[in-house]
Amino acid sequence: MKNLLLLGDSIRMSYSPAVKEKLKGRANVYGPNDNGRWSGYTLNSLRFWMPHLSDPDIVHWNNGLWDMGDNYNLGRPFSLPEEYVSALERTIRVLRNMFGEGLTIIMATTTPTAKTDLQTPHAYNDLLRDVAARHNIPVNDLFSTIAENREDFLMPDGIHLTEKGIAAAADKVCAAVENYL
Repeated sequence: MKNLLLLGDSIRMSYSPAVKEKLKGRANVYGPNDNGRWSGYTLNSLRFWMPHLSDPDIVHWNNGLWDMGDNYNLGRPFSLPEEYVSALERTIRVLRNMFGEGLTIIMATTTPTAKTDLQTPHAYNDLLRDVAARHNIPVNDLFSTIAENREDFLMPDGIHLTEKGIAAAADKVCAAVENYL
């Protein structure tokens, strides 16, 4: 049975139990108990999380909502585009240094929100796709899956997933890892 490590923010934390249940008996699905927040936080936290987790065969990973947010009203994203790209690139290098060049990594696009101008998520997801292409990493398009039905898939906060959204995201994650199990 393969070890599937799920990394990411609160969106990942919401769909993780459903992925674990759907892949029961086929994969050991786990992730840190901590919210991965923004890409730089996930990168930095790997050194604290991984000594307490099994070595993965597959990593499915999404960060982005925190990176693109202007939570302090500074007129800029929390992580500038070049900072986001740098953190993604370095996370790939760190994961491969820790677990070998043969590690399967699947990067997932960040999900939409009800309140966000869709131009910003598209721009950050394009950056993620560019990084993934440079490293020959497949991309799981969680954005499109949730965007198809934002009214049913997003909670009233406009960010987090409803039960229907969790089920849709979990199905998409399971489909993305299927060929690697």
